[in-house]
Amino acid sequence: MSIELIGWDIGGAHLKAAALDASGHVLAVALEPCPLWQGLDRLHTALDRIFQRFAPAPGCRHAATMTGELVDLFPDRAAGVAALVDAMAARCGRDRLWIYAGPRGFIAAAAVRPGDAGHIASANWLASGAWVATRLEAALWLDIGSTTTDIFPIHGHRVTVRGYTDYERMRYDELIYTGIARTPVMAVAERAPFEGEWVGLMAEHFATMADVYRLTGELPEDADPLPAADGGGKTWTDSARRLARLFGRDADSAPPQRWRDAARYFREQQLAKLRSGVDRLGSRGLLDDSAPVVGAGVGRFLAQELAQRLKLAYVDFSDLFAVPARVPRIADCAPAVAVALLAAREVGSDDPQD
Repeated sequence: MSIELIGWDIGGAHLKAAALDASGHVLAVALEPCPLWQGLDRLHTALDRIFQRFAPAPGCRHAATMTGELVDLFPDRAAGVAALVDAMAARCGRDRLWIYAGPRGFIAAAAVRPGDAGHIASANWLASGAWVATRLEAALWLDIGSTTTDIFPIHGHRVTVRGYTDYERMRYDELIYTGIARTPVMAVAERAPFEGEWVGLMAEHFATMADVYRLTGELPEDADPLPAADGGGKTWTDSARRLARLFGRDADSAPPQRWRDAARYFREQQLAKLRSGVDRLGSRGLLDDSAPVVGAGVGRFLAQELAQRLKLAYVDFSDLFAVPARVPRIADCAPAVAVALLAAREVGSDDPQD
């Protein structure tokens, strides 16, 4: 395959990439674990793996968006943006790299200044929304990932939000810090019904939502590449053991069905949190019942269920392409795909925009 442009989404826990050909068609996507809080070497390792898989030509262009500037490896977000831009430029070539800066569009890596950090930081959601808005006049966007969920309306072919920064978006429930893999179960519920009683849960990082969805049988393949809460295995039995610890119990102290029932309760609590955000945004009155829910992310099976409960149409991100997308996991990497497609349209092959 001849790769002309790669879009990158640099997260705090994963690195995602999307490769385009000269016609702007998505050739492949890649997702690598990248626990960035452990050091920039984790990013370099993930980059090496994706470069090896894609094998781009030296003249390949690159466009990047990020959320990884938030990790506590960096003293503040501006420092994180600068470090990530430098790391990507060193690997991709500074003259072949453009950085997504939200409403400002793309900035050539060589032209990025400290004052640009506020536009660059955590703007990947807007890349997704901006591209989807070129395809749909109205929609409710739900990107449910391993750690976070983005929710916002698209109205009149425009992303219609109240917030931009993480702080602002969390205030308005446009960013909800819950996902289907890395979120600790203790962040989803403080107590749960068990053996006919309400039981307070231990406020310990004993289990994650990956354990919950493993127990319900819904965890997508490869959605949980990082170590488990206890560093242990990832079988159904392992997840039951971790969940039982939250109750101060051992897994063999109750039948397996009890732990499955507990997992279903935590699933419902997380879904209720997402439904609350959807209801709040819906109350703005921007969308009518003809607007579909567009789902992306490894947890989009929950977006589909929310659409069913709300009696709304559901559209998968992968269904938005003029030529049906045959690339596996394309909807898992929506921001990387979107930033690549936007860059293919907005950034010339020879003239960097600054």
